[in-house]
Amino acid sequence: MHSYSGSDGEPTKENFRLEETDLTEELADGQVLAQTLYISVDPYLLDPSLVDGHLSYFLGAVGFTGLTAFFGMKEKGHVIPGANQTMVVSGAAGACGSLAGQVSDMEECCPSGVDVYFDNVGGEIRDLVISQMAKNSNILVCGQISQYNTDFAYPPPIPAQTAAILKERNIRREISVVFDYVDHFEMAIEQLGEWVRTGKLKVKETITHGIENTADRTPSMKLLYGGTVAESVKSLLHETIVDQTSKSER
Repeated sequence: MHSYSGSDGEPTKENFRLEETDLTEELADGQVLAQTLYISVDPYLLDPSLVDGHLSYFLGAVGFTGLTAFFGMKEKGHVIPGANQTMVVSGAAGACGSLAGQVSDMEECCPSGVDVYFDNVGGEIRDLVISQMAKNSNILVCGQISQYNTDFAYPPPIPAQTAAILKERNIRREISVVFDYVDHFEMAIEQLGEWVRTGKLKVKETITHGIENTADRTPSMKLLYGGTVAESVKSLLHETIVDQTSKSER
């Protein structure tokens, strides 16, 4: 992606450009030649507040997406095992939302009123959910997908009416930052990996092939509008190699 659409602009095909260059295979001492096999395509990458520069499960369920859902639910989700709670996850078909809901299931979250809101989207959905929340309930702000193509600061401001509900019902609203738990990453990755291996954590992906198709068919052009399921991944492997890899993994 070589250009930005500007104020409140959504990415278009014109924002992308494919450039090719020849690289030498001769390496100097201390150099390593690496081939990129997969790249992750996530809504937060469109957040203009992020600075520049900032194998497939490790891009999603057992990567930062999984860690975000894991720590968000276990450390700030206020989900009480055995309690009669209801949790709402906005963007639940997305990469993080699809995992957060499963983590809450494993924490025995039971339906009985909106007590915990895992907010991935913001905007109108956020305001609607907050209007239905119980007193002394909790909101975990994980993302604000609906606002990433705007010039609002993160997190964006909430309407006065919604803010009044938060105050009146004593609703706690916290921002989850996965890097606050760096010291616990190894433990969390082991737990997520175990859940994946045992089938407790169901992993889905939307995979597209070829960097040359980025502007035409990339999940990044669809994931803000429900056009993808779970983690969106761009495969840079040739189709035949992908098939061989899939067979070996099975």
